[in-house]
Amino acid sequence: MDVSDAVIIGSGPNGLVAAAMLARAGWSITVLERNDVAGGAVASAELTQPGYAHDPFSAFYGLLHFSPVFRELELYRRVRWASFELPAAAIVGPGRSAAVRTDPALTAASLQQIKGEDGPAWTDLYGWWTKVGRRFLNVILNPIPSLAPTARFLAAAGVRGTIDTTRMSLAPTAVVARERFASEEARALFAAGISHSDVSVIDPAGTPAAMALAMVAQSHNMPEGLVSAVTDAGGRVLTGHEVTRVVIEGKRAVGVETAAGLSLRARRAVLADAGPPRLFLGLVGAEHLPPSYLAGIRRFRYGSGIFKVDLALDGPATWDGTDLDRCGVIHVTGDLDNMALASAQTATGELPDAPMLVVGQPTVADPSRAPDGGHVIWLETHVPPRPREGSWPQLCDSFLDRVLDRLEQHAPGVRSRIVGHAVHTPPDLEAANPNLVDGDLGGGSNALDQQLVFRPVAGWFRYSTPIRGLYLCSASTHPGGGVHGMVGRNCARRVLRDALVRRV
Repeated sequence: MDVSDAVIIGSGPNGLVAAAMLARAGWSITVLERNDVAGGAVASAELTQPGYAHDPFSAFYGLLHFSPVFRELELYRRVRWASFELPAAAIVGPGRSAAVRTDPALTAASLQQIKGEDGPAWTDLYGWWTKVGRRFLNVILNPIPSLAPTARFLAAAGVRGTIDTTRMSLAPTAVVARERFASEEARALFAAGISHSDVSVIDPAGTPAAMALAMVAQSHNMPEGLVSAVTDAGGRVLTGHEVTRVVIEGKRAVGVETAAGLSLRARRAVLADAGPPRLFLGLVGAEHLPPSYLAGIRRFRYGSGIFKVDLALDGPATWDGTDLDRCGVIHVTGDLDNMALASAQTATGELPDAPMLVVGQPTVADPSRAPDGGHVIWLETHVPPRPREGSWPQLCDSFLDRVLDRLEQHAPGVRSRIVGHAVHTPPDLEAANPNLVDGDLGGGSNALDQQLVFRPVAGWFRYSTPIRGLYLCSASTHPGGGVHGMVGRNCARRVLRDALVRRV
């Protein structure tokens, strides 16, 4: 039997970050990954035509650069990062768009040309971010309660700033956008980040996510790629090993078993980069859980699914908007009312009439992803996992036409440039990665009742579980989805603290 200090189930970013931190602390570490390549939802593949490299799942990692993980694991020197002159943009209609430029003054100037008061409004917002906002985001990303980050935030914000920030965080994104900006373009640019979650612009408490993505794009740009530091720290990653059981002895997790018959003993801990239902109802077994925790796991819900399209083009997309050909991520949102309508249709099981598109252009920063002259584009949009209109095999082609027609409205001629495409519906995404339940890329709904102390189960928000030695380090726990590695970092630090307490 193979023995390690800790066994990590899953090699997604959080699992790898946790593994690297434990290995750096001197622990012997084994990471088990069911797929043949490590990385979880961070991957690249030739999905369409030879020579075209696509990202099947995640692609742009602005939050990672803000995260302490980036510095602590020295990802700035391990990876050659690509970046964009215009990290993000939003389109509200034909010829009507706004973009974040790397220089805040240039962003403000471009917004001022659209509506005079929006330039100073952006400058004011960025000033709040540099003084208060980045500290507030650090509070959110760290474990609850995060005493030192909270103290730094309170010192920077003061009483008035704390009240204003709290109120803004609880308000719907549409309300804050309309209060701060006059033009639909600036409002959409501010709110566009919410299109990456299942929360609507009219839902409470959606503003922190939208604000963070807008401001991180402004201050840190929007880079690509991720590489693990596990093996450099002495850990090992075994691919092609699907964990089928967590071994429980005396109410403690002591190891795992795999489909191939491999048994691994864990001297100190088992960490799972997995969804709660799959982990506890599948790998652990309901009989090992107290009734209250089991009820919470069964209440845990996933968000909307993703309809993902990868396109191989024989030339660049020509956008109906200033400088969008140099932009990394373009959000085709429409105005705030359309954003709310698309979310409402998705939530009620309808395919959106005018879907919000998140469009990535990797080859703008990395031409090596396509043959000479070629480009790749990916599109994603939120959809119901099980549409009322029928099954995904029945609806896929017609909805693909709807998505491409909407893209064509703002990038005229792009359909004629397509030389290959690949489509992933919510069932396809889950089949490729069991953590993407119902095609949800965020590890669970981001609604208010599944954030902070309620994620994944009320009261169990600090990575430990009712089973001693078993920890949850997936996006299904605080602070949630996004490639930032903070769940893995927070979980590893909890594991190390618990081990120290037991030793004392």
